[in-house]
Amino acid sequence: MKKYILMLSLLLLPLYAQSVTAGYDVSFGIVGEIGKAEITYIYDKDEYTVCVHAWTTGMASVLSKNREEEYISQGSIIKGILRPDVFVKQRKNDSAVKSSVYLFKHDAQEVVLLESKEEFVNSTRFDVGTMKSVGVQSKAFSHSEEPFEFFANNDLLSLFFNTQKILPTLKEGDAKQFSAIGSKSPEGIIDIIVPRGKFREELLTLMTDEEAKLITIIINQDIFQSKKGELHVNFDRDYLAKDVLLKDVILFGDIRGKRVYQNIKE
Repeated sequence: MKKYILMLSLLLLPLYAQSVTAGYDVSFGIVGEIGKAEITYIYDKDEYTVCVHAWTTGMASVLSKNREEEYISQGSIIKGILRPDVFVKQRKNDSAVKSSVYLFKHDAQEVVLLESKEEFVNSTRFDVGTMKSVGVQSKAFSHSEEPFEFFANNDLLSLFFNTQKILPTLKEGDAKQFSAIGSKSPEGIIDIIVPRGKFREELLTLMTDEEAKLITIIINQDIFQSKKGELHVNFDRDYLAKDVLLKDVILFGDIRGKRVYQNIKE
């Protein structure tokens, strides 16, 4: 357990002078807001940290037992490209905390996965003093360490920022394929497409932005009803996400994230 605590404590150290923080409201359909998210990118010439924190609000928070998720990517900046050394996924609610730490070994083309899970277990015991059964809550902790099934140069967060650098060179209809640690698709394959034609026009009516820089990310995961899950991202002129549209999510339909604030510190 100490190993996991140490790994997490080494992340997000305040060593950087520049940062970008953006906050998003997350909603779907007539239900309205179901959560919020914040992304922070901290960097200097040689190192970076990206952190995404998402949490449920309102009735969604009640139904999900106050679910929160956090993703962290930390590593080096080499010729303007982010190269991750560690990627962390943590999901928690009132009953459990699950953490996955991916350690990149670029020279050996390997990734090591450390996983831990802490659960709150409810049970009962007989209280002799009151002669009644009383509820008892205890913690159960498990962990593992093993080589991950494949290697990739990027995790989900570093890929997102590295993709921004090739966007100006892409034209409508162009497509690129990447691999990223953290994706649930086979071999971590992610397809990035620049929408065109009628499909692009339909997205523009949703994004309501005449200068929209749109990409579509295809992710094959079990949260989607369609064969190809579609995540549409609208970037501003600085290639930072303004709107995000997640298509065909089971039980929800279309989920949308809209940027509500952005802070840049030089």
